[in-house]
Amino acid sequence: MAKIVFAEDDPTIQKLVSFALRSMPHELYLAQNGIEALELVERERPAVVFSDVSMPVMDGIALLDAIKERPHLAHIPVVIVTASVQRYQIEEAYRHGAADYVRKPFNVDYLRAKVEEFAGGGQQREG
Repeated sequence: MAKIVFAEDDPTIQKLVSFALRSMPHELYLAQNGIEALELVERERPAVVFSDVSMPVMDGIALLDAIKERPHLAHIPVVIVTASVQRYQIEEAYRHGAADYVRKPFNVDYLRAKVEEFAGGGQQREG
């Protein structure tokens, strides 16, 4: 069973994520902003982090930077979740070390596939 941290400030999307992943053999930790997500990443050492770009307190790019700046966390893949269709924002996420991105709105099957791609059958990735 892999641990997944998902940072998202929209309660409707949090419910969708919970619904989408509840049948998967993973532990899901939800955060409402980047600060909460970083605390969860430090404590839980997840297999993967999914993060919305636009969040209060600490946005997704700042969270990505904070994870990549910490040697003990830098190996954890971060998948950026964005409603933006602006290519420069996606390129910026990659420049900051994002492993991939998911565009909102996403469908449940697509999200599950992305979780499996990065969290696999529950094996934690080691750095």
